[in-house]
Parts: sequence; structure tokens; C-alpha cells
Amino acid sequence: MGQRSRGRRPVQEITEPQRRTLKEIRLFTNRRGFPPTMKELADILGISHASAHGQVNQLVRKGYLKR
Repeated sequence: MGQRSRGRRPVQEITEPQRRTLKEIRLFTNRRGFPPTMKELADILGISHASAHGQVNQLVRKGYLKR
């Protein structure tokens, strides 16, 4: 899979764990109308708060999420 463009800037490929994180954020947001907290996201993914934070930071850096 090559790079995709979203708007003006190209977006880097994401790893499978990052893809799952993005999917769960979208599902939660669609159901509740707002994104999960880091604790909620960590619980959903079954990972530590620090790992969830790292996944989100990478998705922001790669252009998939905005804070």
C-alpha cells in the first residue's frame, strides 16, 4: 500500500496496531458523538495508557488524527 493523500499533505502508512487504534476511535466516536479518553481507549484496546498515548501520537504525526 503506498502513501495516501488527505487534503494537502501526504500521509504515511500506519501499522496494524495503529490501524486498530484508529478504527476503535472512529467506532467509539460514531456511537457516542465524542472520542474516547486515553484511559477508555487503553481499556478498549487492552493496552497500557502509555501505549495508547503513543499510538495516538503516531497517528497525529502521520496525519490521521488531529488533536
